[in-house]
Amino acid sequence: MWNYKKKREDENMLRNGGLLLEKRISYFNSKYSNPIRTFSAEELQKATNDYNLNLIYGFVGSRWYKGCLEGRVIFVKKYDDYYPCSFDVDPESVSNEITVVAQVSGHKNALKLLGCCLETPKPTLVFEFPKNGNLDDQLRSSNPTCLPWRIRLKIANEIASTL
Repeated sequence: MWNYKKKREDENMLRNGGLLLEKRISYFNSKYSNPIRTFSAEELQKATNDYNLNLIYGFVGSRWYKGCLEGRVIFVKKYDDYYPCSFDVDPESVSNEITVVAQVSGHKNALKLLGCCLETPKPTLVFEFPKNGNLDDQLRSSNPTCLPWRIRLKIANEIASTL
């Protein structure tokens, strides 16, 4: 059983890693470098308490888990095969996402991509947890500290110009 699991992880790593490298080279022509750390599947299972459902922060096409890794609060974005709303998720789509997210992760209003796990059938992404909550929370919040429209438009403009 262990050999089968290890063999699948190795196959996933080769497929996903090759796709990711190909996308990063083609998108940035080797000129852009944002170091992305690789995490093992075991590290992320431990960080999310075995993907505990109580740690789900949200889900739209994937599940976002809040976790803790090396004393740091993180977001883990995991694509599930059985999740019906997934946007036709295949490893190539996720590799495209990693490439684009890596490009914009330096922006102050974007989640910072810390790395990914390539051992899973579809790469699992790891982000820095937003200390002030995510933008969706800020925009949809009914509390009085919700972002004013002037700030919302500024953020939208900055993100659009970054993309």
